[in-house]
Amino acid sequence: MSEVATGSDAKTERSLIVKQPIFDRDKNVWGYEILANSTLTFSDGEEVISLSDLVTAYQENLSMLGGNLSTGKKIVLNLPEDIHLSNENLPAGWDNCVFKVCKQIASSPGCSKFADSMRACGGTMALADSVDPVALNKLVDRMDIIQVSLAGKTPPEIIKLRRKYKNFKGKLLATDVSSWEAFEGTRALGFKYFQGPFFAVAQIQDDKKLSASSIAKLQLLRELGNPDCEMDELAAIIAADVSLSYRILKYINSISFGLRSNIKSIQQAVSLLGLKEVRHWATVVVMSDLDTTSKGEELSYMALQRGRFLSKLTGTISGFKHSENTMFMLGLFSKLDALLSYPMEKALEDIPMNAEIKAGLCGTLNEFKDWLMLLEAVEVGNWDIANDILGRYGACFTQAATQYMKAATWAANQLPDMK
Repeated sequence: MSEVATGSDAKTERSLIVKQPIFDRDKNVWGYEILANSTLTFSDGEEVISLSDLVTAYQENLSMLGGNLSTGKKIVLNLPEDIHLSNENLPAGWDNCVFKVCKQIASSPGCSKFADSMRACGGTMALADSVDPVALNKLVDRMDIIQVSLAGKTPPEIIKLRRKYKNFKGKLLATDVSSWEAFEGTRALGFKYFQGPFFAVAQIQDDKKLSASSIAKLQLLRELGNPDCEMDELAAIIAADVSLSYRILKYINSISFGLRSNIKSIQQAVSLLGLKEVRHWATVVVMSDLDTTSKGEELSYMALQRGRFLSKLTGTISGFKHSENTMFMLGLFSKLDALLSYPMEKALEDIPMNAEIKAGLCGTLNEFKDWLMLLEAVEVGNWDIANDILGRYGACFTQAATQYMKAATWAANQLPDMK
């Protein structure tokens, strides 16, 4: 992928790594597939040659994405075509990996033997349905998981594919699941795992009404977004919410602040942090409270990372006309409809926000929608579209990769403090 650079400020391209959640039939996160825009290397630039190298290199990078290979969630790693297939000297945590065989690897002479040896020592193997039919027939019985893409397929075609694997003793993973209808359809067909943007799409019912708790949180967001809100008013808003009060005191008394004595009142906390910081913190906390399910936690992480990424990336663009806070709120609110399972237009009705930002969040093609499209492209690994949008605004892909990884680390570190 070619890099975007402004003027003569060309820099060496940095790998951009994203993790895509994979859900089980109960909408809980089963694991993550890790995607990179370029060949993965070690932090010192050394090339990845063996399977042991691959696992170790991902262990290094996963720490930046707020995870590791021993958290109980499976990590799906795509085997590059030039990897040396051997299960020798694998590092601790390797058994939490799922090693996915793609086209080039599937046709290699040693793939069958490698799959047998991995399964014999307790490893998990996955195979993309898109591989060469001859290789597919040779490998299918050696696999634990078959990955089936729904992209471009009609429901009858998906049913036909399911029949193709009726005797497969492993589990089927549906990828490119773009809607809740597709999730429910493949679930009914017996698929076990599901990957795609469906979980970030608002699951809206025509007669859905917001719960009293959700309405209260939206009212809080409206008050927190009021630019005329003074410090005393903000303290009163937080003090009126028991959960917010508890968490701000827990947050500010955490060891990271290094205070000599505990802060015991909301007024003290607000005064110490400052109006801007408290408003920002409380908004993030309320957003993370909107959906406390496994899906909701993943959406909260995504919203936090999006906000941080946009605010820091656009801060590197010379002459960019919008503030970092504006871009943070754009990213943070971009999943409000999915968190509430409620139309974005209605959810934003009473939130104090620039009309153009609201329009972008609701789907109108404008500058803010462009940045949301960038986020979507990055999250699904569509590097060409991401690079094109960055180029239009004079942004550098290398800088974007750096800020994305930093935002991932930041979001992962923030979430525990929001509980």
